[in-house]
Amino acid sequence: MLEREPLLLPVLDAGQYLVDAMFKMGPTVSTGFEEVAADWVCIDAFARSTGRISEPWEFEALFDMCSAYYHGWCAGASPLAMSPVEIAEAARIAEVDRIRDLD
Repeated sequence: MLEREPLLLPVLDAGQYLVDAMFKMGPTVSTGFEEVAADWVCIDAFARSTGRISEPWEFEALFDMCSAYYHGWCAGASPLAMSPVEIAEAARIAEVDRIRDLD
């Protein structure tokens, strides 16, 4: 039902460079045993070698983005995982139910 509806995701014109940096750097890295989210060391090395980011908030945003990407990637590996559209719809329904309960 919802697969053809727009996701209503925010436009990232101003922050698109951070998304580009995340994918250029790689949001995940291999430890040799498993894939994990890129950590502070990876982000610092990327920033120093490319000059793409320099502000502390950019480091924090990139760290959070890599972590969110990794957790979404892990959740998507489960055959029982809900898609982002299903999660958003479930949250919307829960909010509507909560509002109805207040009345």
